[in-house]
Amino acid sequence: MVHSTPTPAELRRDTIKHLRWQAKAVANLLSAVHLLPAADQQTTIETTTRFADELAHDLAALLRGVA
Repeated sequence: MVHSTPTPAELRRDTIKHLRWQAKAVANLLSAVHLLPAADQQTTIETTTRFADELAHDLAALLRGVA
């Protein structure tokens, strides 16, 4: 079995695809939070905040060329 090393362009594309997934997760959670019982809203907002922080970190890394 031959294993090929991904090119920098392929790695960047894969990173962008992952960032799209993260952004969609944040947007979907924010879209649904008002439908939840009050007790679950805070937990969902906290989870969304962690996802958003991770997204911001990963976007900054992509901008710096780290990712």
